[in-house]
Amino acid sequence: MLMLFPGCSDSGQPGKQASRREPQSQTQGQPSASSPAESWQRFITANFAGDQACAECHRKEYDAHQRSGHSHTAIQMAESPLAKRLAEIGSYQDSRRDQRWSFKLDQGNFLVKDENHPTMPALAVTWLLGSGTHAQTAIAVEPRRRQGVELRWSWLASQNGPGLTPDHEQYDQFNRNSIECFGRPMNATDVLACLGCHMTVGPPPGAPLRTEFFVPNVGCERCHGPRQKHVKLAQQGRGNEIKPLINYRNAEEYIAACAECHRDASDLTGREQPHELVRFQPYGLKKSACYLKSDGKLSCANCHDPHDATSHDRALYRKQCQSCHQAAESSICPIQPQGDCIECHMPAVEWTAGIKFHDHWIRKPENRSRVQ
Repeated sequence: MLMLFPGCSDSGQPGKQASRREPQSQTQGQPSASSPAESWQRFITANFAGDQACAECHRKEYDAHQRSGHSHTAIQMAESPLAKRLAEIGSYQDSRRDQRWSFKLDQGNFLVKDENHPTMPALAVTWLLGSGTHAQTAIAVEPRRRQGVELRWSWLASQNGPGLTPDHEQYDQFNRNSIECFGRPMNATDVLACLGCHMTVGPPPGAPLRTEFFVPNVGCERCHGPRQKHVKLAQQGRGNEIKPLINYRNAEEYIAACAECHRDASDLTGREQPHELVRFQPYGLKKSACYLKSDGKLSCANCHDPHDATSHDRALYRKQCQSCHQAAESSICPIQPQGDCIECHMPAVEWTAGIKFHDHWIRKPENRSRVQ
């Protein structure tokens, strides 16, 4: 017998609160509340064109986006290459619990079972989230009850294999006969916050969290708004008649868009450890003197192509630094004038499990310890 949420009851320990707000869909109007499911599907079809529709006129940006992590941040688990790979591996021993997870592909479902608890039915996993650059994490969603569970294991690039999902040390103690058996329980807000940062758009409040109600990945229309009408008019040579629904008029608005998922000061709880702040890049950038002295001109796009994969060309980043810090006595670095600006002023910090990020707080080395 297969149950999506075996033994789950309302008396179990709640999961930690999500750090993001429930995502707000970028729409031209609200679907009818009388039939959320049907209205939402009609609304998606009528308003969202999909990334491929952008390629005809914006081929350069489309090709760049296909190289980026944003273009593959979410996939249905059973359809992912990782599902097949895990099924071939067969099982994984939890590093902190007395549990061994077995993996199986069966009739279009990816199933996970706790081998140490034979009476607990297998769990069908819904989504695999993350580009895989650092990690990919699986979640199971019960659409009508609007709840889910973040799986205890993730695929970690640093290990080239499964490992403990980041932050799951706090769930070492669990109710073996509840959904906690599989990982972190998630209420509707948790699920929508988690999926919201990996999707172009998701269902409105109150609708079932069915897979077909989401537009996976951070696509063109996540940042530019639904463009179906624009595409139809562009095919007639009239694309300019439909203006962008979302405009980035200044650096502040640009950074705010990135911060929806990459986190800013509004997401801080005050309990973060220094190494955890590497996941709050907009927060770090806005504390930098480079930003504060830019007269509101410095944004994420000064260093990162918003359509393309993150560049690892340090020479390119040094050139960007030197566009402001020119070869003058007052601006040349006294330590390493020809050195690596990034390594010295914004070094990578390990977040967890060998995963490193740059916090984007550009500062003097002696000030790195002052993190908040």
